[in-house]
Amino acid sequence: MILSIDSFSDILGISLIEHENVLIRESLYKLKPFSELLVDRLDKIFKEFNLSKKDISKIVINKGPGSFTSLRVGITVAKTISYALKIPVYSYISLDAMAFKYRCFTGNIISLINAGKGEAYFREYKSDGEDIYPVSDITLVKQKSIAIDKEKLYVVKNIKFTGKNIVSLNEDLSICGVKIALKNQEEDSMFLEPAYYRFNSL
Repeated sequence: MILSIDSFSDILGISLIEHENVLIRESLYKLKPFSELLVDRLDKIFKEFNLSKKDISKIVINKGPGSFTSLRVGITVAKTISYALKIPVYSYISLDAMAFKYRCFTGNIISLINAGKGEAYFREYKSDGEDIYPVSDITLVKQKSIAIDKEKLYVVKNIKFTGKNIVSLNEDLSICGVKIALKNQEEDSMFLEPAYYRFNSL
């Protein structure tokens, strides 16, 4: 069974997946700090559904970019469980999962996450209708400098852009992130940290 945790935004996502079947999914709006919410919710889920933590074989975690404090909470919990149960932990980039969610679109997809200070985390992808691959690095851009191209699909988080080719992400990434994460190498939990890109500002 795979435990997937997503804490990159104002929505906390917790999913349990077995053999590609979603057993449980919880999406919780940030009513209080994730540090107070996450461990409590995990305990209640396992008790409510009569599950054993020993049944977890892998952990998947979103490492950002996003809310740095919330990401640290999610990653710390994932690392602790990985260490305690001696199971592997895998990670994914939030921008990648945002684009992957809309991989049925054929063409270029741009993922954008509000980074504060009028900036956004930016990455562009090419989609063939089944899978995506990045065609740019992850950078910080000024939101006001972004010129909307009507031929591209924009997936945005906490950014007030509107248009027929703009989709606002209003849910967690705990499910679609799993497929991306498991394609990556297992993380060394000792060195797993939130992705931080502010030094790449343009």
